[in-house]
Amino acid sequence: MPVCVVCSAWGEGALCSVCRRGLHRAAPVRLGGSLEVYAAFAHGATARRLVHRLKYTGIRCAAEVLAMAMLEAMPSDVTALVPVPRALARHFRYGVDPAVLLAGLIGREAGIPVVAALRAPLWWPSNAGTSRARRWSPGFRPMQAAPAGGVLVDDVVTTGATLLSAAARTQLHRALTATRAGEPVSG
Repeated sequence: MPVCVVCSAWGEGALCSVCRRGLHRAAPVRLGGSLEVYAAFAHGATARRLVHRLKYTGIRCAAEVLAMAMLEAMPSDVTALVPVPRALARHFRYGVDPAVLLAGLIGREAGIPVVAALRAPLWWPSNAGTSRARRWSPGFRPMQAAPAGGVLVDDVVTTGATLLSAAARTQLHRALTATRAGEPVSG
């Protein structure tokens, strides 16, 4: 019998019925006036725990649950997935790059190519728990041109600083995330 990836209760799949009820869909939002963000879930309860399991312990089952929900939230005309890479120091520390893993799972399921168009800096301060005024915008470096019709892929959007920085470097105007926390900056 499977164990719930969120609460460790015995269940019938990756999530028990209680944790499944804790998932709430998120409506698309616009960031900075030009970036349309499609999130699978609101960043609360079960969704927040799934993201935490993915980011800090690399639990693949959590990534699979999130990726399938992201696939449902993704616009139908997407031609490529462009992951927003994690700071290299965090990638090495936690052993996982959430956006790359999510994009790979979505791409494999949907038959859409994953394009590594961005390189992350070695490190940037964590934005978790910081106010909008104190958020750090990472200095991504372009690796190659992002294809027209591509969508940025990330695990969570809060204020949007990271996604807006990635969008500026790729010239992409859409993003797909597993969760959306609070109310991001709108334009």
